Amino acid sequence: MTQKIKGKYEYVLGALFILFLLGSFVSPKIYSVIAPYETLVMLIGTVVIYIMLTCAERESFLKRDPVTLAGIAAVIIAPLNLFILGSRKGAMLVVFDLVLMLTLVIRGMELSGRVKRICAFSGAVLMLLWYPVVRWDYGFNTAGFVFLLLLIFGELLLEYVKNDLDMDYLKYVQLLFFPTSILLAVCYQARSAALSMAVFGITYLIAPVICEKRLLYNIWIGLFTLGSLIFTALYSFLGSSGWNVRILYKDVLSGRELIWTELWREFLKLPLTGIGSSYEMKSFFMFEVHNALFDILAVHGILVFICILYLLVKALCRLFSRDIRFCPDKRIAFAGVYTLMLQSFFENGFIVTPYSLVFFVLLLIAVPGR
Repeated sequence: MTQKIKGKYEYVLGALFILFLLGSFVSPKIYSVIAPYETLVMLIGTVVIYIMLTCAERESFLKRDPVTLAGIAAVIIAPLNLFILGSRKGAMLVVFDLVLMLTLVIRGMELSGRVKRICAFSGAVLMLLWYPVVRWDYGFNTAGFVFLLLLIFGELLLEYVKNDLDMDYLKYVQLLFFPTSILLAVCYQARSAALSMAVFGITYLIAPVICEKRLLYNIWIGLFTLGSLIFTALYSFLGSSGWNVRILYKDVLSGRELIWTELWREFLKLPLTGIGSSYEMKSFFMFEVHNALFDILAVHGILVFICILYLLVKALCRLFSRDIRFCPDKRIAFAGVYTLMLQSFFENGFIVTPYSLVFFVLLLIAVPGR
């Protein structure tokens, strides 16, 4: 019975992955149904995985350690803050999802080779279908993410096919696929996607160096976590200085500096509870933070942020492996994880579904192990 459960919990994740890719990027009908409930569906799915994995391992993942304490604290404080503020309560589901996913990674959840290949195939082929199938208007950011997703999972799929079918010449296709993807993003004027793709390539190349020494890897983690908050402050400062420049026919400072300046100002008034998700923006027509970690900090306050940051850092620490040069699929997923981290400097990125699910899958592929 234990082995049956262990063999199926990861397929729940695979099914969720396919559902959200279809619903978020390919099928408007599915999207219209699940969009209002994405974080709830993701929460139910991760709870099911958690229960199945606990049964399979015959031990609880709730242990008396800092990971469990941080997760419980975040789950308690986030809704409490929202009630104190009289804010909409749906924002707490984002925290719940993150706590569960990051805890599963930290506790050692693994994916079999088969499920890794299912995810790689789904991420590549379903995004390829986006071009002829999708008919409604997409902005630069969403289209850019589709291009980015296609690059990461396309490279993963090519890697698996190359190894499984002994088609070594596919390495040339992989090499060509990278600059082609960047060119596509540039032509579409999806600047953050093009920059993220460049970081994907750079991270892939230097991954063995980053993972050679623990201190260097810790610095790398810091750049992509706390560096995200520093980036918003620096961006706001540049906005106040009057500096600007045009890249790809658009200003580098095109409005986010106003959003982040306003949110920093409001957050500093309520640092413990955050400002909640019902805050009405003055600098933008809707409440949108455009930065994943700053979203957690501004909406939920510093206590919840510290808990989530701790879990995130612990999960990222699991990717450290001096053997990463000998594991091309893990190296691609490793680069993909930090690519999404960089992409979250400009968008809410890995904290909201379906982006959080993509991040979760890449973390599981990248962790050392089978």
